[in-house]
Amino acid sequence: MFTSVEFENYMSLKKLKLNIKQKNDFKKIVAIYGENGSGKSNIVSAFMNLRLSLDTLNAKKKLDEFLSSDTKNENIMNVKHYTAMYSDRSRIDRVFENTYLLGATEPMSLKYNFKIYGHFGYYKLIFKKDSSGSLYLASEELNYLIKKSSGVIFHITSDENQNISIKVSPQLFKNANLSNSMDDLIKRLWGKHTFLAIFQEFAVENNEKYIIENVLNNFLKVQSKFEHLSFKTDNARGANNFRQMLHNLISGTVNNGNTRNKIENTSESLNKYFVPLYSDIMSLHYKTESLEDNKTKYELYEKKRISDEIVEIPFVLESNGTKKLLNLFPLLLNAVNGDTVIIDEIDQGIHDLLIDRIIENVKDDITGQLIFTTHDTQVMKQLDVSSLYVIQVDSSGNKRVSNISKASKSNIASNNNIQKLYLEGYFAGIPYADDVDFYDIIENLGVNHD
Repeated sequence: MFTSVEFENYMSLKKLKLNIKQKNDFKKIVAIYGENGSGKSNIVSAFMNLRLSLDTLNAKKKLDEFLSSDTKNENIMNVKHYTAMYSDRSRIDRVFENTYLLGATEPMSLKYNFKIYGHFGYYKLIFKKDSSGSLYLASEELNYLIKKSSGVIFHITSDENQNISIKVSPQLFKNANLSNSMDDLIKRLWGKHTFLAIFQEFAVENNEKYIIENVLNNFLKVQSKFEHLSFKTDNARGANNFRQMLHNLISGTVNNGNTRNKIENTSESLNKYFVPLYSDIMSLHYKTESLEDNKTKYELYEKKRISDEIVEIPFVLESNGTKKLLNLFPLLLNAVNGDTVIIDEIDQGIHDLLIDRIIENVKDDITGQLIFTTHDTQVMKQLDVSSLYVIQVDSSGNKRVSNISKASKSNIASNNNIQKLYLEGYFAGIPYADDVDFYDIIENLGVNHD
């Protein structure tokens, strides 16, 4: 889907372009390297925030429902967690809070260039600061195929006093009542929410057939692709759930009906994923318990070889690394199934050789797009050099992200060891650290060594 992303005054990225276009298409797999603090996570956050920006009205609805529900029997920490999460995601300015480059006075912008169903387009967000220094949405624009040529599907702008200008292609809405309804919603909600978020909620509340028949099909294609964007960071995760599988993989409750098939499908899929990766995991299965209200409780177990015996243990007792592999599972399936997936530090907490094997196995099956950041240089052995990117920071703190084939001053031979060259600093993007004298630190603290 994405061919490039252009950043201006976004977090630590003053002006940067991530170009992941290959000839006349997007690259299906992209690995981004760079030293700590170079901006890898900031790049990932731009994709995550795009996805979250579509859900602001839905998050507001969930927040209102949660606050109006009876939470007296809820764990106080759960109440605080969900209240904070829904609140942080309930408005566009909250989603993009603290993303403005410190000290910047010029607008902050993100331009997502993409190719969807054979046609190029872009989606652009511009934010500005008002007189009090608060961030506000100043512009939202979508450019894509309308009929036989590309053009502006919509472009909405606003000043800090919320004076809104709306430009919508006459081809977008085929029904006058629908057009008037959306126009009214935009005037009431835009600025707190994007056009895409407003339309998403409108579509949820209306008949699907009515939407399909009365809205520009090419716009619906873009909306759908953006809605199916999946991501994983340290603090958040969003994956598209398969109807045939359980949503929560470790444990939970589900309504009866197709429960047995879901449990069996999920168990079979997890066995195909974990058993080849672990020599000591014999199998995985779910234990179930029937509950009232026509529900079933389930929990994931595994049979594991320990001291030459097969022991059944709850998966919840597994190591953090193994749990992280479980979290990656639905995201990898999304990429294979045609969705765009963004993962920050895909290797975090997982053995190099396991990530290496997973990338080797999944790379040729991807029909969507997988973009990830990593410090794991083992992965370099599995990917074509065209898929490898590095964030370079010069002595003045200026940043650029380059494909490794263009990151060096000389050509790379086909037989070169890319991993070795990277670790030797051939492409930059690695830390250049001096020695740390820990004894001197203790001495300065006046700590008694006795």
